[in-house]
Amino acid sequence: MSGPKPISSVFHSHTKNHWCFVLLLSTRQEAMAKLSAFCGLIGLFALLGVANAHAGHNFYITGKVYCDNCAAGYPTRISPAISGATVAVECKDGAGQRLFYNEQRTDNDGLFNIAVQGEHEHEACEAFTVSSPTSCNLQTDSNRGPVYLTHNNGIDSDERKTGPFAFRSTTNHPSCQAVLAEYNIYNDSD
Repeated sequence: MSGPKPISSVFHSHTKNHWCFVLLLSTRQEAMAKLSAFCGLIGLFALLGVANAHAGHNFYITGKVYCDNCAAGYPTRISPAISGATVAVECKDGAGQRLFYNEQRTDNDGLFNIAVQGEHEHEACEAFTVSSPTSCNLQTDSNRGPVYLTHNNGIDSDERKTGPFAFRSTTNHPSCQAVLAEYNIYNDSD
């Protein structure tokens, strides 16, 4: 007889009048081939699971909108939140074509939470202010920020924080000078 020798054909044992059969593989080569195929399938399923794990998930872009009533460029203790401000998230491809757009109004605390479905790894996405329902409604340089909407960046969470975003009013708050002095911005003695 030529070729590889069988490891075993059929193993059987008799226990209390019950026969148990365990079929073993015929050759070592077959055993290795089947084991390799089995491991390959497990690896393929694992890769498919990782690739599709977040495909139907939403990302949540969160942040806050406030009134920069001192022209400080950052929120101060007298910067009120803007309720009802409209904030949008937009994603574009490399040619500038809009692929996704969603907007939402802020709550009473000036907070927003915008849902975006799916991965946007190869798109440029950003969140930005659209409008303010108050007299503090002038756009500022602090009105937009990038958001990275992929799980292929080391961030496991579905939440992406951005901002805070600001609008300006046409006049400064009367307490601005005292508030900014607390930050020691205009003190030249240091």
